[in-house]
Amino acid sequence: DENSLFDWIDLPDHIVRKWKDGKMRPAHFADICRIELLYRYGGFWMDATDYVAAPMPQWLLGQEFFVFLSGQKQRGAYSFIQNCFIRSRRGAYLLKAWRAAVLAYWREEDSTIDYFVHQLLFKMVVENNAAAAECFSKMIKLDQDPTHVLWFENADEPFDEALFQQIVSDAVFQKTDYKSEPAKNPKPGSFADRLISGI
Repeated sequence: DENSLFDWIDLPDHIVRKWKDGKMRPAHFADICRIELLYRYGGFWMDATDYVAAPMPQWLLGQEFFVFLSGQKQRGAYSFIQNCFIRSRRGAYLLKAWRAAVLAYWREEDSTIDYFVHQLLFKMVVENNAAAAECFSKMIKLDQDPTHVLWFENADEPFDEALFQQIVSDAVFQKTDYKSEPAKNPKPGSFADRLISGI
Protein backbone atom coordinates (compact mmCIF):
# COMPACT_ATOMS: atom_id res chain seq x y z
CA ASP A 1 0.00 0.00 0.00
CA GLU A 2 1.07 3.61 -0.06
CA ASN A 3 2.67 3.27 3.38
CA SER A 4 4.82 0.21 2.62
CA LEU A 5 5.43 0.73 -1.11
CA PHE A 6 8.67 2.61 -0.68
CA ASP A 7 10.11 -0.17 1.45
CA TRP A 8 10.19 -2.12 -1.82
CA ILE A 9 10.85 0.32 -4.64
CA ASP A 10 12.25 3.76 -5.34
CA LEU A 11 10.58 6.10 -7.78
CA PRO A 12 11.74 9.45 -9.19
CA ASP A 13 10.61 12.39 -7.08
CA HIS A 14 8.68 13.95 -9.96
CA ILE A 15 6.51 10.84 -10.32
CA VAL A 16 5.68 10.69 -6.62
CA ARG A 17 4.98 14.43 -6.62
CA LYS A 18 2.66 14.24 -9.64
CA TRP A 19 0.76 11.38 -8.02
CA LYS A 20 0.43 13.18 -4.68
CA ASP A 21 -0.55 16.44 -6.41
CA GLY A 22 -3.37 14.68 -8.26
CA LYS A 23 -1.83 15.08 -11.72
CA MET A 24 -1.63 11.31 -12.07
CA ARG A 25 -4.57 8.99 -11.47
CA PRO A 26 -4.08 6.25 -8.87
CA ALA A 27 -4.50 3.67 -11.66
CA HIS A 28 -1.59 5.16 -13.60
CA PHE A 29 0.55 5.36 -10.49
CA ALA A 30 -0.23 1.67 -9.91
CA ASP A 31 0.82 0.98 -13.52
CA ILE A 32 4.23 2.48 -12.77
CA CYS A 33 4.54 0.60 -9.48
CA ARG A 34 3.79 -2.80 -11.03
CA ILE A 35 6.47 -2.29 -13.67
CA GLU A 36 8.97 -1.15 -11.06
CA LEU A 37 8.24 -4.07 -8.73
CA LEU A 38 8.60 -6.61 -11.52
CA TYR A 39 11.76 -4.98 -12.86
CA ARG A 40 13.38 -5.15 -9.44
CA TYR A 41 12.12 -8.54 -8.23
CA GLY A 42 10.54 -10.45 -11.11
CA GLY A 43 7.52 -12.70 -10.70
CA PHE A 44 3.87 -12.02 -11.42
CA TRP A 45 1.73 -8.94 -11.21
CA MET A 46 -1.96 -9.72 -10.77
CA ASP A 47 -4.64 -7.15 -10.05
CA ALA A 48 -6.70 -7.76 -6.92
CA THR A 49 -9.61 -8.45 -9.29
CA ASP A 50 -7.83 -11.36 -11.02
CA TYR A 51 -9.36 -14.70 -10.05
CA VAL A 52 -6.93 -17.63 -10.33
CA ALA A 53 -8.42 -21.13 -10.11
CA ALA A 54 -5.36 -23.31 -10.75
CA PRO A 55 -1.55 -23.28 -10.47
CA MET A 56 0.37 -21.31 -13.07
CA PRO A 57 1.17 -23.51 -16.08
CA GLN A 58 4.75 -24.49 -16.88
CA TRP A 59 4.77 -22.70 -20.23
CA LEU A 60 4.09 -19.43 -18.41
CA LEU A 61 6.67 -20.02 -15.71
CA GLY A 62 9.27 -20.45 -18.45
CA GLN A 63 8.55 -17.08 -20.08
CA GLU A 64 11.09 -14.28 -19.75
CA PHE A 65 8.19 -11.84 -20.17
CA PHE A 66 4.50 -12.25 -20.89
CA VAL A 67 1.39 -10.10 -21.18
CA PHE A 68 -1.94 -10.89 -22.79
CA LEU A 69 -2.80 -9.05 -25.97
CA SER A 70 -5.86 -6.88 -25.65
CA GLY A 71 -8.35 -8.97 -27.64
CA GLN A 72 -11.61 -7.68 -29.09
CA LYS A 73 -14.33 -8.21 -26.49
CA GLN A 74 -13.61 -5.46 -23.98
CA ARG A 75 -13.26 -1.71 -24.28
CA GLY A 76 -9.75 -0.58 -25.05
CA ALA A 77 -9.05 -3.32 -27.57
CA TYR A 78 -6.90 -0.79 -29.45
CA SER A 79 -4.57 -0.62 -26.44
CA PHE A 80 -2.56 -3.61 -27.78
CA ILE A 81 -2.02 -5.32 -24.41
CA GLN A 82 -3.66 -5.51 -21.02
CA ASN A 83 -1.62 -5.07 -17.89
CA CYS A 84 -3.75 -6.60 -15.13
CA PHE A 85 -1.60 -9.76 -15.44
CA ILE A 86 2.12 -9.58 -16.17
CA ARG A 87 4.82 -12.23 -15.90
CA SER A 88 8.43 -11.08 -15.99
CA ARG A 89 11.84 -12.17 -14.88
CA ARG A 90 13.82 -9.60 -12.93
CA GLY A 91 15.42 -7.09 -15.28
CA ALA A 92 13.87 -8.60 -18.44
CA TYR A 93 14.80 -6.46 -21.44
CA LEU A 94 11.25 -6.00 -22.66
CA LEU A 95 10.18 -4.79 -19.23
CA LYS A 96 13.28 -2.57 -19.02
CA ALA A 97 12.45 -0.87 -22.32
CA TRP A 98 8.78 -0.42 -21.35
CA ARG A 99 9.82 0.99 -17.97
CA ALA A 100 12.16 3.49 -19.64
CA ALA A 101 9.36 4.70 -21.93
CA VAL A 102 6.91 5.09 -19.04
CA LEU A 103 9.42 6.98 -16.90
CA ALA A 104 10.32 9.25 -19.83
CA TYR A 105 6.66 9.99 -20.50
CA TRP A 106 5.97 11.05 -16.93
CA ARG A 107 9.17 13.09 -16.77
CA GLU A 108 7.77 15.28 -19.57
CA GLU A 109 3.98 15.12 -19.10
CA ASP A 110 1.60 16.16 -16.34
CA SER A 111 -1.41 14.20 -17.57
CA THR A 112 -2.34 11.21 -19.69
CA ILE A 113 -3.05 11.35 -23.41
CA ASP A 114 -5.28 8.32 -22.93
CA TYR A 115 -6.40 6.07 -20.08
CA PHE A 116 -4.35 3.25 -21.68
CA VAL A 117 -1.20 5.36 -22.02
CA HIS A 118 1.07 2.74 -20.41
CA GLN A 119 -0.20 -0.02 -22.67
CA LEU A 120 0.20 2.24 -25.71
CA LEU A 121 3.76 3.03 -24.63
CA PHE A 122 4.46 -0.71 -24.65
CA LYS A 123 3.15 -0.85 -28.22
CA MET A 124 5.40 2.08 -29.17
CA VAL A 125 8.42 0.31 -27.66
CA VAL A 126 7.94 -2.98 -29.54
CA GLU A 127 7.27 -1.12 -32.79
CA ASN A 128 10.29 1.18 -32.55
CA ASN A 129 12.99 -0.60 -30.53
CA ALA A 130 14.61 -3.43 -32.50
CA ALA A 131 15.82 -5.33 -29.43
CA ALA A 132 12.40 -5.06 -27.77
CA ALA A 133 10.73 -6.17 -31.00
CA GLU A 134 12.98 -9.23 -31.08
CA CYS A 135 12.07 -10.12 -27.48
CA PHE A 136 8.38 -9.58 -28.21
CA SER A 137 8.57 -11.83 -31.26
CA LYS A 138 9.62 -14.70 -28.95
CA MET A 139 6.77 -14.15 -26.49
CA ILE A 140 3.81 -16.55 -26.68
CA LYS A 141 0.87 -14.57 -28.06
CA LEU A 142 -2.52 -15.01 -26.40
CA ASP A 143 -5.34 -12.50 -26.34
CA GLN A 144 -7.23 -11.63 -23.20
CA ASP A 145 -10.72 -12.58 -24.42
CA PRO A 146 -10.82 -16.01 -22.70
CA THR A 147 -9.84 -14.29 -19.42
CA HIS A 148 -12.97 -12.11 -19.52
CA VAL A 149 -15.62 -14.82 -19.90
CA LEU A 150 -16.44 -15.84 -16.34
CA TRP A 151 -17.36 -12.41 -15.01
CA PHE A 152 -18.10 -10.21 -17.99
CA GLU A 153 -20.29 -12.75 -19.76
CA ASN A 154 -21.70 -14.78 -16.87
CA ALA A 155 -21.67 -12.78 -13.61
CA ASP A 156 -25.47 -12.52 -13.45
CA GLU A 157 -26.15 -16.00 -14.80
CA PRO A 158 -27.14 -18.90 -12.51
CA PHE A 159 -24.02 -20.72 -11.34
CA ASP A 160 -23.27 -23.88 -13.31
CA GLU A 161 -20.41 -26.06 -12.09
CA ALA A 162 -19.67 -27.64 -15.48
CA LEU A 163 -19.56 -24.26 -17.21
CA PHE A 164 -17.41 -22.84 -14.41
CA GLN A 165 -14.87 -25.66 -14.80
CA GLN A 166 -14.80 -25.20 -18.57
CA ILE A 167 -14.27 -21.44 -18.34
CA VAL A 168 -11.49 -21.56 -15.75
CA SER A 169 -9.70 -24.32 -17.66
CA ASP A 170 -9.59 -22.15 -20.80
CA ALA A 171 -7.43 -19.37 -19.32
CA VAL A 172 -4.73 -18.77 -16.71
CA PHE A 173 -6.99 -16.40 -14.77
CA GLN A 174 -10.36 -14.71 -14.96
CA LYS A 175 -10.74 -10.94 -14.65
CA THR A 176 -13.50 -9.68 -12.36
CA ASP A 177 -14.37 -6.21 -11.08
CA TYR A 178 -15.55 -4.47 -7.94
CA LYS A 179 -17.53 -1.53 -9.35
CA SER A 180 -20.35 -3.18 -11.30
CA GLU A 181 -23.81 -4.07 -10.07
CA PRO A 182 -23.02 -7.82 -9.92
CA ALA A 183 -20.07 -7.00 -7.66
CA LYS A 184 -22.05 -4.71 -5.37
CA ASN A 185 -25.37 -6.59 -5.35
CA PRO A 186 -24.90 -10.11 -6.76
CA LYS A 187 -27.99 -12.07 -7.68
CA PRO A 188 -28.43 -15.00 -5.28
CA GLY A 189 -27.09 -18.19 -6.82
CA SER A 190 -25.33 -16.39 -9.68
CA PHE A 191 -21.71 -16.79 -10.77
CA ALA A 192 -20.96 -13.45 -9.08
CA ASP A 193 -22.63 -14.58 -5.86
CA ARG A 194 -20.66 -17.82 -5.77
CA LEU A 195 -17.34 -16.13 -6.60
CA ILE A 196 -17.82 -13.51 -3.91
CA SER A 197 -18.78 -16.12 -1.34
CA GLY A 198 -15.78 -18.28 -2.27
CA ILE A 199 -17.45 -20.87 -4.56
